[in-house]
Amino acid sequence: MAVLEARESSGGTWDLFRYPGVRSDSDMFTLGYPFRPWETSTSIAPGASILQYVRETASAYGVDRLIRYGHRVVRADWASETSLWTVEVCRGAEAPVTFTTSFLFICSGYYRYDEGYSPTFPGQDSFTGEIIHPQHWPADFDATGKRIVVIGSGATAVTLVPALAAAAEHVTMLQRSPGYMAVLPDTDDGFDTLVSRHVPRRLAGVVSRWKGIARALLSYQISRRSPEKMKSILRHQVTKRLPEGYDVEKHFQPKYNPWDERLCIVPNGDLFKAIRSGRADVATDTIETLTPAGIRLASGAELAADVVVTATGLNLLLFGGMALSVDGVPVDPATKVTYQGMMLADVPNLAFAIGYTNASWTLKIDLVVHYVARILRHLDRSGHTTVTPVAPPDVGELRPLIDLTSGYIRRGIDQMPKQGAHAPWRLHQNYPRDVRMFRLSRLHGNGLLFSGRAVQWTRRSGSFKETPQVGGVVSADPVLAAPRSIAVDGRPVCYRDTGSGFPVLLLHGIGRSLADWDEQHTLLGAGHRVISVDLAGFGGSTALRGRHTLDVLAAWVSRFLDALDAEEELGAVDVVGNSLGGAVAMRLSVLRPEKVRRLVLINSAGFGATVTPALRLIAVPVLGRLLLRPSPKAAYRTERALFVNRSFVSQERIAASVARGSQRGAMRAFREVACDLGTFRGIRPRWRSRLIAEVAAAGKPVLILWGDSDLILPAGHLDEARRLLPEAQTHLFEQTGHMPHIERARETAGLIREFLH
Repeated sequence: MAVLEARESSGGTWDLFRYPGVRSDSDMFTLGYPFRPWETSTSIAPGASILQYVRETASAYGVDRLIRYGHRVVRADWASETSLWTVEVCRGAEAPVTFTTSFLFICSGYYRYDEGYSPTFPGQDSFTGEIIHPQHWPADFDATGKRIVVIGSGATAVTLVPALAAAAEHVTMLQRSPGYMAVLPDTDDGFDTLVSRHVPRRLAGVVSRWKGIARALLSYQISRRSPEKMKSILRHQVTKRLPEGYDVEKHFQPKYNPWDERLCIVPNGDLFKAIRSGRADVATDTIETLTPAGIRLASGAELAADVVVTATGLNLLLFGGMALSVDGVPVDPATKVTYQGMMLADVPNLAFAIGYTNASWTLKIDLVVHYVARILRHLDRSGHTTVTPVAPPDVGELRPLIDLTSGYIRRGIDQMPKQGAHAPWRLHQNYPRDVRMFRLSRLHGNGLLFSGRAVQWTRRSGSFKETPQVGGVVSADPVLAAPRSIAVDGRPVCYRDTGSGFPVLLLHGIGRSLADWDEQHTLLGAGHRVISVDLAGFGGSTALRGRHTLDVLAAWVSRFLDALDAEEELGAVDVVGNSLGGAVAMRLSVLRPEKVRRLVLINSAGFGATVTPALRLIAVPVLGRLLLRPSPKAAYRTERALFVNRSFVSQERIAASVARGSQRGAMRAFREVACDLGTFRGIRPRWRSRLIAEVAAAGKPVLILWGDSDLILPAGHLDEARRLLPEAQTHLFEQTGHMPHIERARETAGLIREFLH
């Protein structure tokens, strides 16, 4: 996976807009991420706080390491023959580069970042003051003592006026016509704080989120069904906050209905406070001309100004301006009908993210992302290579995708795709309804056509048929020594022992086996004695009579080493562990410090709480047992989650996975270890903090390797590892999943050899 960002920094809107007072115009409980809820009491948040929240979230989940800055996509062409997009990218003064991808997800919004809408006013060249567009706010601007006219009546103007009035001599909001304004508190009304005291934090976030959703939906529904009632409510809010006798009809009573254009939020009524104080006012008129000293209006009145701020809106730009084509034929999005507002009819393997206009933008984005994930999972599981929305002959009357009459929408409506009259070709602007459509609807028979085959499951034969793929599987040595058997506690243990030199012990992950290390036996064997072992209950090693826990497995590995010592003196070993094996390796180093020289931890458990939902569900009593039942389909899903490169998801690996799961005691061992390490909420913190503290105190040399696209233990765990073990050496593999020692076998072996030498 790669994230291509045209700008040189992350944060999008919240990094671009730096004008005074910039803030959200939706409550943060609904605007924030559902998986990382907004935790402060400020519901209408400053832009800087939102930017920090976005960047911290990206860092916590490893997204920031996927971003390639300064990469502007100029065109993308789909090739049906290869089922791939070829994406052309400009990188400033450097030569253009191309990427190929099986799925293209466009998250560029719908406005231009490099320029806002700036109409040319009569007499503009004669004005002796400063003209500023909010999209390009000067960092050194000082409003102190200045007379400022803000042209516009949208969210930006409503935000700027009270912020500038705090320092300016006077601020005037000049509008051609008024817009609707709703007063909301910028902090929690007490309900969310009360809830957070009595329920778990994550549940409190869900409650606060749905409260915000319900409030926004109620407002929109009243506006659409009883516009006169909503007009009355909004007018009352405004009137009681303005000076007595203020001309509300002229300045704050629009001619259109609420939500024909987006409502402006006035947090705590700050705009009206500025007007009451006399530091700001509103003029409703049209511009005749700019003069050297200000603005002359059509009514003949003149507004003195040292600064004119043109809060006149955005320029629409769909898909970041990139040109699309399918098999060399240009695609005009304006002629296409959209599938669920996120895909274009007849355009394969492409999705885009455009949010709500009547609620928090990101509520819709969240639904779109989940739906894209559903599509990608289905492509992986079914073996199809292509998904294409196919519209029926009659989708009903076509309408613009964004159904608002705002000026910036009207100016760019010709480039926007269309929506039909009925689902799934129509947008509802209704979150509960969309939840059903995006999360509960079927993928098949709902407007999507899946085609192409990379790996096909055949029910009749109960096997997978694979098409040839060019892939990076490192072939195991055909003469690799067969596994051996040794007794530990009177029960047989399966292990492999190759090479000569300083001994290296390799420990696999949960539900895996020593076969995961076949390539490393070959690659490390030239200078080391390489030993891999099936942990108790996994692979060819018999399950224990008692419970399988981290401490028990570490003690078991210690006794395994003692058994090897008894046959041939082994001495201290370097231990390499993947996933669960990494946690076992760390625990072994604490239990037997004299036996472990150095640690190599590969996508290791123990550093973070986040883990794939599949492993969390194993902790649920009945559901866990059902999920662990071995089957080819389940094995395919598991193997697919481990690798970025599909060529590693081979028929042999799938068959081996089914065999491992079918071993006597394997399901019990898997579930006991999973329940020991975590719950349905994630990995338990107590054992992690204790273990890492003990490893840090021991001071042994540690090398930590991670794949940037790990779906099991996200790459954000590596940041925690660096923080908790600052002396450790680390390396992050690009385009790599949970098992770099397989997917990046040679690079992994090279890093291990360099570290051990």
